[in-house]
Parts: sequence; structure tokens; C-alpha cells
Amino acid sequence: MTLNAAKEMPTLLGSSQLSLGVTLKPQQQLGNFCFSGAPALAKTVELLLANVQADSIYVFGAEGVGKSHFLQGCVLQAQEIGCEAVYISCKELVNIPSYQANECLAGLDNNDLLCVDDIDCLVADNHWAQAWFHLYNKFMQRGNRLVISATSNPRNIDCNLNDLRSRLQLANVFQLSALDEADSGRLLQAKAKQKGLQLSDDQVAYIFSRSPRGLNNVLAVLDLLDAASWNEKRRITIPFIKQVMAW
Repeated sequence: MTLNAAKEMPTLLGSSQLSLGVTLKPQQQLGNFCFSGAPALAKTVELLLANVQADSIYVFGAEGVGKSHFLQGCVLQAQEIGCEAVYISCKELVNIPSYQANECLAGLDNNDLLCVDDIDCLVADNHWAQAWFHLYNKFMQRGNRLVISATSNPRNIDCNLNDLRSRLQLANVFQLSALDEADSGRLLQAKAKQKGLQLSDDQVAYIFSRSPRGLNNVLAVLDLLDAASWNEKRRITIPFIKQVMAW
């Protein structure tokens, strides 16, 4: 699958009758992911993407620490170097009846890389746990690679199948933590630059002083400012931020 196809086409899961639209966000690149909370992860993922041998990474942490950004960045980078890579959101798969789990995941082992987001949404269910266990084994046997995220450490994950929990513990495990304000500010400026915007340190400080806490909330402010700046053909200033956000 090409990079453009990943942005525009739904990902097909299993049989042709089961499909799930997953749109990758092109701005979710590894190049603008902040590894400061887990510096060893940067080298590990670099080796995983370059290595033809089977390997897996498991990242965990609270909502908003960048798990989806990291997984989508892995898929985009893998596709750029010609690998077949797929991103799956388990928060979307929960809408599929669990008795269809095996059918849903059939054929995914043909990919070089599979990035599975929020696997803990599913594996408390026996059908899903069994399906993921068999897929995990196929991936390792074929020499393919897996990147998995969850909110908890694999030792503590709510999983219906101990064999699957054991497999997850064999991965390279990293905890992602929330960025401090300085790192969050640099990330906000980097994402603004991707959108063709310039945010000064004073503007970033103002946004953080008024926006609800949490990186997701701050990035949502950036999206609103981007849209307003485009529509009104105005550059970003603090008075403009006040106007758009009604602060």
C-alpha cells in the first residue's frame, strides 16, 4: 500500500465483507514525535523498521501521551521505505461482533508491519484475545514486526488469555509519559510549522495559560487557529488568538 493510498483509502481487514476506514494523519510523523520521555524508544523503533527479523514494540501510557501519533508515524515511515504496513485502531474494532474476530484479522499477517492501537480495548474478550494470539504467533513466525499500544503495562493488562499476555511481555516495552510544558510547547511549534504557521514563544505561552490542560486540547486549539487564519487570511497574533478562542 502506498502512502497516498493509506491517506485516502479504507484499510481492509480480513474478508472483503469486513472493512474499517482508517485515515492516517500525515502530520503524525516520527520526525516530530517527542521521544524525551522514552529516549531509548527512538533507537529501538529505528532498528525495528530497518530490521528484517521479527520483533515487536509495546508502548503504554495514559490518554493523550502520543501513542496513536507514534504508531501512525511508524506506519508512515515504513510505507515510505516500501514496506507493507497497516495501522489498526482497536477502538474502532470494538464495533465488530467478537465472534467475527478471526475473520476480521485474517490475512493481516501478510503485512511487513502491523501497528495495533489500544489493544486493551479488545483482549478482555476471549474471541478477540484468541484471534490476536494466533495473529501474533503468525507475525513472529514470518519474521514480520508488530507495534502495539495500550494504557497499561503488559504485566497488568486486562487480558482473557494468559498466553497472549506472555507474548506481549516479550516485546520491547516502553512507558510513554505526558510531556512537560516546555516539550509540549516545542511540539506545538513544530506542528504549527507543518501547517505553514509561525508561533512565537509568547504566543505558545499564552495558549498554554488559557487552554484546558492536555496536549490534545492544545493541538485542538492549533487546528482552530489554522482554519481561522486560512479563512480570514490573517497571521497568528495574540489578539487574533483571543478573538478566535473567545478568551
